[in-house]
Amino acid sequence: MLSLHFLFDSLMTDRSDGPIGRLPEHLLVEIFIHVPVCEWVQIACVNKQWASIFQGDSLWQTAIARNWPSAGLRKRWPGPIPRGSARR
Repeated sequence: MLSLHFLFDSLMTDRSDGPIGRLPEHLLVEIFIHVPVCEWVQIACVNKQWASIFQGDSLWQTAIARNWPSAGLRKRWPGPIPRGSARR
């Protein structure tokens, strides 16, 4: 079984012209969520495509859903009370 650090090292050395660079975005997201969050900054610096993945919502939503499955089940906060509708 490959370690995450070996995979991370191979991701860091393969640029967009290598086989890793040709992977679709959803597969890259699946790989990145297995890397510790503290290393995401280094990965985002590899190339512009990967930086855009880390700036988008897809990776973050996938990571949150994977790490905290019940987070999506909670009732969302409805927002602030509009003016004039609060009773005193």
